[in-house]
Amino acid sequence: MIVVVSKLTVPMGATIPMHTHAGDEHAVVITPTTAKAPNGKVLEFPVGATLYFPEGQVHGGLTNIGDGPMVAITTQVVRGDAPLSTPVN
Repeated sequence: MIVVVSKLTVPMGATIPMHTHAGDEHAVVITPTTAKAPNGKVLEFPVGATLYFPEGQVHGGLTNIGDGPMVAITTQVVRGDAPLSTPVN
């Protein structure tokens, strides 16, 4: 297993592609933002909001509809012999 810590920045109007990981992902929102889910539901993410996606869970699909970039710090604990993420169609 390896640990990958990164800063995720989603520009206004951009969408995070649907994907999975070969391990768990944790994220902490560091800029307040508003996003639209694939089902059309509008979600508010305040500073400090936390997200958890267990291994293999499909996630993403959020479109940033806020007034600025959506920024989060992500920590992934994943298998080192697998891709960091796998796209889901």
